[in-house]
Order: sequence, then C-alpha cells, then structure tokens
Amino acid sequence: MPTIFSQLEKTTTLIQNKLCLYTPVEESYSFSWPNFVYTSPKFRRAHLDIVDARETKKLYMMHLCIFPHIYDPSPIYGFDLIAGPSKVTGAFHDFSPCTEQHPLLDWFETRVKPYEWSRKRQLPDWAQEIFSSNMVAAGNIQSEQELSAILNLALESLDYYLENVGSFLDVDYTEAQNKYCRNQKRNPHTPKVMASLGLDPQEVSVFVDKCLFPEIPAVLI
Repeated sequence: MPTIFSQLEKTTTLIQNKLCLYTPVEESYSFSWPNFVYTSPKFRRAHLDIVDARETKKLYMMHLCIFPHIYDPSPIYGFDLIAGPSKVTGAFHDFSPCTEQHPLLDWFETRVKPYEWSRKRQLPDWAQEIFSSNMVAAGNIQSEQELSAILNLALESLDYYLENVGSFLDVDYTEAQNKYCRNQKRNPHTPKVMASLGLDPQEVSVFVDKCLFPEIPAVLI
C-alpha cells in the first residue's frame, strides 16, 4: 500500500504538471519553500506552495488557490492539505463563490454531495464569510480509500475548473476577491501551522500577506 506521503507527493506533481501549461509569473517576493505562480487568459492568478517537512517534522503541507480575472464571476478554487505519516490532519476544498449563482458552483455541489467524511469540521466565522455551504472540510483521514477519494476529487475539480473558468464575463468582482483574501488572513491557524513546520514567523507573515492571499491594490481597481 502506498504511504500517505507518497500519495500526496504524486498528487502535488500532477497538480504542478497541469499548472505548468500556463504562464509562470516572476514575483518580487521569494521564500524558503517552493512556490509556483501562474497566469493565463483564463484566470488571473494560480498559486501552488509546498512545504515538505517530512525529514524534520514528519509533516507535509500543500496549498492551491486560483483566482478568476476580476470581470469573471467564477468562484475561487481552493485546496489545502496537511498530513503526517499516519493520517491527514486537515483537508479543505472549495469553489468559493464570488456571486450567489454560477454553473461552477452547481457542478461542485453535485460533485461533493455523495461524499461523507470521517470528521467534518465546524467552520469559524471568518470562514463562513467566504466559503460555500458545500465546502469539504475533513480531518483525521487515515484510510487509503478516503484519502484517494479526496485527492481524486481535488484533481477532477481542478480539471473541470481550468476547463471552464474564463468562459464568463460580468461586472467587476474585485471586492469579492479582496474579501476572500481579507478573511483568509484572519485565519489564525495558517501562521501557527507554518511555524510548526519550522518556518520563520516573520517570513510567514510576509508570505500570507503578499503571496498566499494578496489583495488587488487600489491602483488596479
């Protein structure tokens, strides 16, 4: 049976291969762990980061977030996962709405409805502000079957999202995307988890603000 770490490494490689089809972005900030940022006529920003602390902390973390262009009402794609050698302690996946109704939201609702997760998580106020009611928020994933299910879901939904994002035009959704970033920065667990992985807290603070959830500056609005 493949280990949890080997399954996550394989999934991360598959995600990166999909994103490599798009245009890489060279940003002014660099960090001491791998970060990959892409853009495309289909989406404004796709960011994948990987913290591989298997050797030092026996932990592996990955994060993927894709923002549509500001005149596209498509939801924001998000997938986060942190795991140790024997279980995934947290897995989060959502199409987070920028507007109340959208075909991608309908697809996501239909796709996740059949699943039941070992331990659903109660979302805090900041998360309820931005995530959909269909968000996958699971913990204590230990079985190979359940881990495969959530990884396959993330990959399938990524393919569907990349195929369909950019197909819609509407009003300016800058504020909806900035609201998403502002609320994500309220999450106290992000800096705590990254510090537990042995990362410098000051570097993490800059990372969260400038790379993980960067708001669209007013000059571009």
